[in-house]
Amino acid sequence: MNGLRALICVFGIALGILSVGCSGPRKFVPDVHPDELSDDGFYAYLTEIPLVTVDEAYRAMLILADGEDRSEDFVDRQRKLETRGIAKSAWDLQQDHVVDTGSVAYMVCRICQIDGGVNMRLFGSLGLGDRRYALRELIYREMLEEAVDFEYMTGANLFALLRKADAHMAEKGLYESNVDLSDETDRDEAGELIVPPSVGQAPVEGA
Repeated sequence: MNGLRALICVFGIALGILSVGCSGPRKFVPDVHPDELSDDGFYAYLTEIPLVTVDEAYRAMLILADGEDRSEDFVDRQRKLETRGIAKSAWDLQQDHVVDTGSVAYMVCRICQIDGGVNMRLFGSLGLGDRRYALRELIYREMLEEAVDFEYMTGANLFALLRKADAHMAEKGLYESNVDLSDETDRDEAGELIVPPSVGQAPVEGA
């Protein structure tokens, strides 16, 4: 029995160390500041970094939700996400700290309108295990690999998650779909604008 208790204590200490480690600053220093990159360049940047900071995760979430990030800085990103209920101030995440997988999972679920099962809806709404249940939901949907909520979020894993989340939103029709008729790409071979037929209207012959 004493041996079992000792094992539990060791496990608890290790778990505590891991949890604290997830909230620490990132030691890796990138060659370029991500705020100097375009949104497309930022996505490519994610594939190059070993770990993701809270600020970088927040920018990624805004790009996923809105298609772009026009925020001035971290404070602006934080305000936008918390106002929309995508992130929570109670998490007390710090700008330059490594973001945990659970927080990212919760934000993705909010943006993708994934409500999850009974536990996620009930306990998540109360703030009890909200990030843990969100992570389990994304793992179940095969949008994330097996992980625990306090794990570090790597750049490669975030990039892969964003691609799957984007596909989910497109499939569910969560993106606005507008055709810009001023765009030269919306012209046929003769140079005529391609105008979709109105509802109930027969397509133009030869189109």
